[in-house]
Amino acid sequence: RWTASGGSAFALNMYKCLTASIGFIIMCLIRGFSNMDMASADVFTANNIGYLLLSSTLGIIVGDLLWLEALRLIGAKHVIVIDSIKPFAAAILGRIFLQENLRPPAWGGMFLTVLGVGVVSWEEQSKSSQSKEDAEDECDDTNAVQIESDRIDNDADDIGTTQISSQTTDDNVSIPDDKSKRYWRGYTCAIINVLADSFGSLLTKQHGVGMTTWTINLLRFGFAGIILLLVSIAMRLHGCYRSSRIDGHSQHTKNENKEDTESTLHIDQSCNTLATPAQQQHLRPLWYQLPSLKLKGWLQITGGVALVTFLCPAFEKFALFQITLALAISLSSIGPLYGLLLEVPFKGKRPTIWGCLGACLAIAGVVILSVFGY
Repeated sequence: RWTASGGSAFALNMYKCLTASIGFIIMCLIRGFSNMDMASADVFTANNIGYLLLSSTLGIIVGDLLWLEALRLIGAKHVIVIDSIKPFAAAILGRIFLQENLRPPAWGGMFLTVLGVGVVSWEEQSKSSQSKEDAEDECDDTNAVQIESDRIDNDADDIGTTQISSQTTDDNVSIPDDKSKRYWRGYTCAIINVLADSFGSLLTKQHGVGMTTWTINLLRFGFAGIILLLVSIAMRLHGCYRSSRIDGHSQHTKNENKEDTESTLHIDQSCNTLATPAQQQHLRPLWYQLPSLKLKGWLQITGGVALVTFLCPAFEKFALFQITLALAISLSSIGPLYGLLLEVPFKGKRPTIWGCLGACLAIAGVVILSVFGY
């Protein structure tokens, strides 16, 4: 629903963080901000709070932005491959900074878990890509028929086709270089995201001792939500400033007038003062704006936030202090297995052989990790 309404990933992240923070505040008031056996003065030091805010910056703000950029540049399949090294990065960080030593069988279990989750995720992305390619092929076939019909009706189109083909061939010369640069940037973003997320989890475990899981998540998601909200407000004010400046000019060239009109429409939407309701209905929200949704849509999205951004981090941060860092991150990465199971009742799709094989490998790895990973 969010994508269909034109909402951006930035706006969704902001809404998720701020909405979940409300739930974390309520739970902190009910359950307390710190554990009963520790004094608040020893828990809420400037050092601990500062490092938790740093973990929020690394894991939520920087990490999410880099992850989304990597998805845009290299696609989900390649990001899945890089994400598979996260448990091993966490194991190395845990050994260096927390003196958490995994036994050899635990490393084998972690490898099986990562391999199984990777197989399931790769299979899901392959099916999704195949569906898109089939749709594109059908569209291309339709376009080819239309182009051939136009060519028969007008022989002059042959000349235009030849010119277009020549221009396309010239343009394609630089495609390999551009693709190589895009992949380098995408893999760099994905690797930095893995390191930032792992290091953020390490900081949380080091400096969140004595705090409840609700307090830790309130600090992390609340801080990220405030930062994103401030960026959104700053961009809105900037849009209003530009709108007032454009309104002050009275004489432009014809081309400048056209460009300024298009810019003003977008800026008006940011300001919400000059654009008419009819204009606002046809304009997509800017990347820092929340989309316009009906009540049912907001309720559905809020329900998803309650599960994914409220409950999941609450359980995850609680588990982080009960088991090793590597085991906690490994177990938090098995989400695609649940997606595989939910496809049957909700989409009516049966899992493939590769999907079942990946699930079996991941489950075997989890069992080994649960036995030898402490």
